Amino acid sequence: MFQSRNRHWGVALTVVSTLSAMLLVSACTPPMPPDVLAAQLENQINCQNGSQEVAVPEEFMGSFDIVNVTLSGVCPEQSVTETTTDMPTGVRVTSAAPTTIEIVDFTEQCTGEVITVPVFNYGVTLSYNIIGLDGLVLSPTVIAGILSGSITMWDDPAIAADNSGYDLSGLPEIVVMSVETPTGSVDAMTSYLTAEVPELWPSGVSGVLELGEKFATEADLIGEMIAVEGAVAVLPIVQAINNVIPMAATEVNGVVINPDDTQLQKVGSGALEVAVAPGSLTATPATGGVPIEGNFDLAASKVVIAEGADLIGWPILGTAHAMVCNTPEDPLPLSTVQFLIRLSGQGSFETYGLTPIPEPIRLQTFVPLQVSLSETVAPEESATE
Repeated sequence: MFQSRNRHWGVALTVVSTLSAMLLVSACTPPMPPDVLAAQLENQINCQNGSQEVAVPEEFMGSFDIVNVTLSGVCPEQSVTETTTDMPTGVRVTSAAPTTIEIVDFTEQCTGEVITVPVFNYGVTLSYNIIGLDGLVLSPTVIAGILSGSITMWDDPAIAADNSGYDLSGLPEIVVMSVETPTGSVDAMTSYLTAEVPELWPSGVSGVLELGEKFATEADLIGEMIAVEGAVAVLPIVQAINNVIPMAATEVNGVVINPDDTQLQKVGSGALEVAVAPGSLTATPATGGVPIEGNFDLAASKVVIAEGADLIGWPILGTAHAMVCNTPEDPLPLSTVQFLIRLSGQGSFETYGLTPIPEPIRLQTFVPLQVSLSETVAPEESATE
């Protein structure tokens, strides 16, 4: 019934042409185009009274503070607060498509239907603590070598070959650091390495690194990384930026790109695969960052019709998901996540430094989240459609 964190490589960004048929206004009304339907649905807000706690991964704590400000402007009696992922709550965010264990754990504390949808994307980078060496270019080959332990010094010939403008001699030894528990960032990085350099990364996709020093929390990891010169860690780009930690650039199709370019993250987020199951929709980033089946409208983060576009985007991406406990007795969790996938909710995440869900995938979330005109438009309004 539920999707585990499996990876399928390639790009599948097909707009579901039957979306409007699944969201009919009524049996007598012809289906509207998905973009027209989405525009009408955007104006229908299912406001509730009360405050919803959302369990948020540590690396994205703070993002829902912005969501709360936006939400309160639309629904004055409704709010959202953050809590840790070990607390029982009606909405839990995972930093990747939830694993079977995560789904079972959430289901055990939910008395109703569990719905799973993607809520935002985020770029992932290899961050490092080397004073004065901003913008090092690290290829997939080099990253695999660092994280597997075959590259241990910054003046290794493989690193020097792509960074001729830097003096790498005399630098401290490379120290790999990570948290003990699985993270979506490590999952995204190992997915990238598995696809790009499988011969150098035989261990495959995992949310946990085998090598290096381990820490109980992200805060402990960041604190130690900042204190140890030569340290490296796989982090969400937004977390590295917030903590002023240098990030490695990389090369895609012969072009060096930097991880702090949010537009390139939007392009990369177009390379997503979608899996649909009863009550759930999960999305996993494909590697390469180049949408094959569409061209990106960067300003709106939407895919528009333009086949074969030669676009280059940030290639290492994670997709956060929300699990919702939906019960007739408590409509607040569902209402909260319905808001998250609306344009105003997506804009809140973007303000924080995350990346909105591409529009074709956002439209698909309307179905499991039960967003429809027939449920939200007043009878006198629907009669005039």
